[in-house]
Amino acid sequence: MNLLPFFKEGILKGSMAFILLLAASECILAQGFYTTTPPPTTARPSLDVLRATLLNGNKNPGYVFLALHRAAWIDGTPENSAAAVTKAANNRNVDMIEIDIKTSKDGKVYLMHDDYLQRTTNFLDMYPNTYGTGKDNYGKASEYSWDELTRLRLKNEEKTYTNEKIPLLQDAITIAKGAGVFLQLDINDDRTFQEAMKVVKSADAFAFVMFKGNKTPNQFTPYFNLLTEAQKKQIIFAPFIKPDSTPDGATTPDPMKFYEQWESWRKTNPAYTGVAGLYEMVFRLPSDTNVLQVGEKIRAGGKRLGIFSAQPEYYRGRYIGNVNINQCCANNPENDRRGDFDFILAPNNNKNAGINGYIITDEVTTFLEFFPNRVIQ
Repeated sequence: MNLLPFFKEGILKGSMAFILLLAASECILAQGFYTTTPPPTTARPSLDVLRATLLNGNKNPGYVFLALHRAAWIDGTPENSAAAVTKAANNRNVDMIEIDIKTSKDGKVYLMHDDYLQRTTNFLDMYPNTYGTGKDNYGKASEYSWDELTRLRLKNEEKTYTNEKIPLLQDAITIAKGAGVFLQLDINDDRTFQEAMKVVKSADAFAFVMFKGNKTPNQFTPYFNLLTEAQKKQIIFAPFIKPDSTPDGATTPDPMKFYEQWESWRKTNPAYTGVAGLYEMVFRLPSDTNVLQVGEKIRAGGKRLGIFSAQPEYYRGRYIGNVNINQCCANNPENDRRGDFDFILAPNNNKNAGINGYIITDEVTTFLEFFPNRVIQ
């Protein structure tokens, strides 16, 4: 009797069972990513309490805000999707949901991180016969109409297609409003900043939608002046403090002068407490002392300081045309300290320059290990 076929079949079945077991284990781990730490025993604080704490470093001084990076996407859910925003909103640990937005060719504001569509969608399958050179607009997010964008499906972090479609900013606003959670907008171009301001204004959502960016007072004022007086008193705008922050009237970076200009604007406009009511520190290296010194001054002034602390991304996956480029930080990644919670809370062992506002992170479990007893009153 030839036992070889049975032997081969047994190996095949055993291998398949092992693969299925691994897949199931990974699924369980992924599903449990946001639930491994016990959930809060109380409901999420009200928006009024969160806002009062966010804009006053002396109120609930030990409370650091958890801002979920690109919503809840480290579990097989596509980043910046409606499903991801919903999952983040339903997690009572989460105080803020950070999302990235772009503007379509016909003016629709939607959720998308990259400037190009290839990494996060099935764009290459939908447009297979058009080849980008890296110098044209093939796949560029701003070059497609909303009708074209609605035909795309989103991919998750495993690059697997899902049934999720690209959502509008309005969709995210509706979800956040229903959950009573802050929505933080990461915007990288002026057109999207302007269009997003219109969407938030139309939705009357300035009470819980937060803007941030590298704008100087002179650059921010034209957008600010489009608002009603009531909206001006509601809007929150956190200026970035970066190594290359360049103040109005200057041609070279000066983060300290950039910060001082904003504080001067604040003294002239005391009614608008949300504008430069807090700042976001943007650094990568321990040697970015010009930024860390500003952070110390911000803390001394009684304000909160936030940070983007998601693990740096070194994968190749951002596209320009069909050219697959590095996301960021490929040179000497071991020096990048943004993902080091010990460092960002006390950079160069100076806790007075550390983060006391919000931390934008994918590492929910790590965050809650550092802040196991967050209490807000």
